[in-house]
Amino acid sequence: MGKDKDHILVINSLRGIAAFSVVLYHFICTTQDFVHTDWILETFDFGQRGVQLFFIISGIVIPLSMIKSDYSLKHWKHFILKRFIRIEPPYLVAIAIGIIYLTGRNFIPGTAAVDLTPSIRDVGLHLGYLVPFFEDAKWINDVFWTLAVEFQYYLILSVLIPLLLSSKWALRFLFYGIFIGAGFMGTNYEFFPHWAPYFLMGIVYILYRKNRIDKIEMLILELILIGVNIYLLDWVDVLIAVSALSIIHFGSHLKTGITLFLGKISYSLYLIHSLIGAAFINFLSHQCEYFWQKLLVVLGGILVSVFSAWLLYRFVEKPTHQFAKKIGQKA
Repeated sequence: MGKDKDHILVINSLRGIAAFSVVLYHFICTTQDFVHTDWILETFDFGQRGVQLFFIISGIVIPLSMIKSDYSLKHWKHFILKRFIRIEPPYLVAIAIGIIYLTGRNFIPGTAAVDLTPSIRDVGLHLGYLVPFFEDAKWINDVFWTLAVEFQYYLILSVLIPLLLSSKWALRFLFYGIFIGAGFMGTNYEFFPHWAPYFLMGIVYILYRKNRIDKIEMLILELILIGVNIYLLDWVDVLIAVSALSIIHFGSHLKTGITLFLGKISYSLYLIHSLIGAAFINFLSHQCEYFWQKLLVVLGGILVSVFSAWLLYRFVEKPTHQFAKKIGQKA
């Protein structure tokens, strides 16, 4: 497992793989009248499961940072502020890009004659990740739903984690019960309770890795969670979780240059690929007939998305991360 239990280098690469998988899914499977070959669509359809990989990673890294910083409720304000500063600025830029794109497409010949310009109310709801709470509200970019889930997770974990870190086993098991029970509340996929038992698979693992629980407790809980998540979600989702945890446990220091780079820009890439890259592909897809043409268009969309994401990371995400590190406790 390695001597340094806090330094899990492979997580950066897994982030990159998760983001790139979602990119390929959107470019190949959701571009209308572009790819018609069933086996290609079925293969790249799995790319949307990159979201589940992001959730497992969050289940690990957020509690890890809180344990390392000796988090308690008195640090709540600093924790939430740091998380908000980390995720909000690139998100705001992506919202602005989305508004420009959805408004501008009304003036582009050949686009569908549907006005998708977001309302002022919907834009306002984006600022607090509140779109799922209003039935008639719409995301500017469909991928934003995962940010709402993640932010709900931050809020809930920041309040309940003292139970988890307590020396009293009864409080720790109360935490487990709350997260498992949340999965049976019947909320849809845009709300954290739907995913709570899935996040818990990552949380339980990092508790073991940080010597907060023993191996027996970890294994029993993970087996229970495997069953719960197969019932609530899907066996493929559980396979992704188990595979990710296995890679993290046995290959903490695995890396490649390209996956590390993609991991570094993964958040920015996730935010804007379905705006900038998808717009590029949508514009050219109608002019493609042959396989090699479609392949070139997809590669072009990937390059445009990666470059745009690097710019967003370099000039927005990275500076705000550095600023967030200066606030209060480490988180």
